[in-house]
Amino acid sequence: MKYCPECGKSLASETARFCENCGAKLSNATPSDQPIVVITPEEKNPILAAVCSLFVPGFGQVYDGKMARGFAIYIGTVIGLICLIVPGIIIWLFGVYDAYSLAKKMNNNEIPFIPTKTAHLIIYIVLVVIISVIVFAILALIALATFASHETALTPSAIPTMTLPPFFTP
Repeated sequence: MKYCPECGKSLASETARFCENCGAKLSNATPSDQPIVVITPEEKNPILAAVCSLFVPGFGQVYDGKMARGFAIYIGTVIGLICLIVPGIIIWLFGVYDAYSLAKKMNNNEIPFIPTKTAHLIIYIVLVVIISVIVFAILALIALATFASHETALTPSAIPTMTLPPFFTP
């Protein structure tokens, strides 16, 4: 017995040239001993993409296969948080929404599907850690330099001495 390669229905005749069910041409009909392979397309999980971007800005975009876009969102978030906090939060929230919508668009075939590459995820996390350490080190050095310049104002010679009135002297 043969099956239609398009719809999978059994054929009434071994010599049929067209499927009675769907009308497909049957030059490549499959014998019954061969399994019919149905390939289901990969899908992205939009919730997972959003959660990834919520914990690490831009990570959801990397999950969606857009490494450069994710890196740009991360850098924008860091600069925004350092400068004026609110722009950084806005960019971060945009990244969460963008990761979610990218995954949905890929699942709906609105944009081409890009498979997730584990190597890109690992490289991205390593870069984020390195950049974060560098940024925090620079901020710590700036803070130390700021406080060190004000330290001379707090030396004992710079603090005025208080003299007690004569009636408090022993």
